[in-house]
Amino acid sequence: HTPVTLQADMLHRIAAIEKLEQLDEWHGVVKLFTTDEIITFPLPQQPVVEQLLKEVGTPELFPYWQQQTHERTTQHNMRVVAKYYKRIRMVRLAELLGLTVDEAEKQLSALVSQGALYAKIDRPAGIASFKSRATAEETLSEWSSDIGQLLSLVERTCHLINKENMLHKV
Repeated sequence: HTPVTLQADMLHRIAAIEKLEQLDEWHGVVKLFTTDEIITFPLPQQPVVEQLLKEVGTPELFPYWQQQTHERTTQHNMRVVAKYYKRIRMVRLAELLGLTVDEAEKQLSALVSQGALYAKIDRPAGIASFKSRATAEETLSEWSSDIGQLLSLVERTCHLINKENMLHKV
């Protein structure tokens, strides 16, 4: 398992805790990260959460927390984009993430290096592709499935034609 996969697993486990609903701001943050939607940064709950962290935590860790929150939000948004897009222009990806093209490329490269998602970047064309190449076995399985569906349609069509011929002969 990759660290990102483990983080997502832990986040879903936290979301399942019933007592979390009593903490409105934290419940909202967890809900944002467990849905497959792009999250704006700063988070809608961020002012309240920041205030809580300033009161409870140490002030030296606050900038680190802000940087980590932005990075995790960007990673979440990258996974969402990879789920819904096969290919996307880097300019559009950067726009969706609220980053520069260079920052978006850096974040995407980091996620690919961690094994969190599959992507290829065509720099001259400025396009990121998220669909991995299918193995020979996957291609054959898909082809076999398509042939099976085609034969089933042919068989059903023959059955309907024979049924109609029988009705009109009577």
